[in-house]
Amino acid sequence: MRSPRFVAAAVLAVVLAALAGGFFGSSALARQDEVAQQYRVFNAALEAVNREYVDELPSDRLVYGAIDGMLHTLDPHSSFFAPRAYAQMRERQEGHYYGLGITSQVIDGDITVQSIFEGSPAYKAGLRRFDVIARIGGQDAKGWTSDQAVKKLKGPKGTSVNISIRRAGYDGLIDMDVQRDEVNITTVRAAFMIDGETGYIKLDQFTETSDREVGEALQKLSAAGMKRLLFDLRENPGGALDQAIRISNPFLPRGDMTLHTRGRVPNAHPHYRPP
Repeated sequence: MRSPRFVAAAVLAVVLAALAGGFFGSSALARQDEVAQQYRVFNAALEAVNREYVDELPSDRLVYGAIDGMLHTLDPHSSFFAPRAYAQMRERQEGHYYGLGITSQVIDGDITVQSIFEGSPAYKAGLRRFDVIARIGGQDAKGWTSDQAVKKLKGPKGTSVNISIRRAGYDGLIDMDVQRDEVNITTVRAAFMIDGETGYIKLDQFTETSDREVGEALQKLSAAGMKRLLFDLRENPGGALDQAIRISNPFLPRGDMTLHTRGRVPNAHPHYRPP
């Protein structure tokens, strides 16, 4: 027969558990109510802008801008990608796409070539850095955004695009028909020997091909007699975490923790140690 003291303790435990459940349950409900209330505030603001602002604005522009502003209140590393920007980021991470193989920037309203990937269709066609793409597909490209130009220049493999180039020192425009092809985006931009013992590697970002590229560069430099390495990561904005880990492992002490991530989702606290 159980003692009265044990029964009382059991009853107390049940009561405390019920109180705790009620407290945390009510806290969770309160948080949900607060989020719902803030959502109603945001929705009212969005409706007011759509109804009263002087210009009509695309709803996705307003919502994406609001999400971006929200993430900026967290930390410098949280960011939002709209669908087009995300697709472009995935192209960079995967290391290939179909197009001409250039990067461009709008300068004084002109689509200006900033860099050309070696071996790309643009490279083979003779485009040069600082060429201005004045016309694309017969359309005047003056005043276009980079996104507008990219949309016209990319396309299925084997198709052609007509462009007209304005180049310093030449009168008139230079017309070209450039056939689109697969463009491989290399992240190791330079790998060579500085002297008889010192190798140099320039890595401009971490993508899904970076580990393989760095490995190939290290093999080439080691065969050339490299005994020390200058690994240039200046202006590298980061990228794929798994690639950064794989590249760093050979340079770090075995077994020492080199990276720890934190988060609120399951399995968000892994420790990374070089094998």
